[in-house]
Amino acid sequence: MSLAFTALQKAILTRLRGDTSVTSLLNGTKNYLGVYDYVTEDTAFPYVVVGEPRADDFGVKTEDVKDYTVTLHIWSSYKGNSEAYKILSVLYDSFKYKLNIEGFKTVRTSCVDTRVFTDIDGIHRHGVFTLKFSLQKEK
Repeated sequence: MSLAFTALQKAILTRLRGDTSVTSLLNGTKNYLGVYDYVTEDTAFPYVVVGEPRADDFGVKTEDVKDYTVTLHIWSSYKGNSEAYKILSVLYDSFKYKLNIEGFKTVRTSCVDTRVFTDIDGIHRHGVFTLKFSLQKEK
C-alpha cells in the first residue's frame, strides 16, 4: 500500500481553504487563505499550518488499513487565548464530515488532541489540533 501523505495533505488544504468559517478567522493571501504547509517569518497572524503526518499500520485480515495522524498548528499574536480557541473550534467543525482523499477510502476520522499554549517566545499563542484518519487504499 502506498502512503497517503500527499493525497491527505491536499485534501486537508482543500477542505480548510474552502471553508469560509475557517478562512474568515485567518489573515491569508488570495491563494492560501491563511492555511499553509510552509510559512516565512513575515507571514501575517493568525494562520494555520498543516504540519507533520505520521502513518501506522492497522492490519485487518482481509483489508490493508493505515492510521494517519496529522497535526494542524494554529498561530496567533492575539494577547490571550480566545482567538486560538475560536480557530480550534472551527477546525473541529470543519472535520465533522468525511474527507475525500484521492485514491483512498476514509474509514474513520477522529480528533486526537487539541490544546493552546503560549509559545516559547512568550508572545504568540500556539494551538495544536491533531487528527487521525483511518484510510484504506481504493482498489
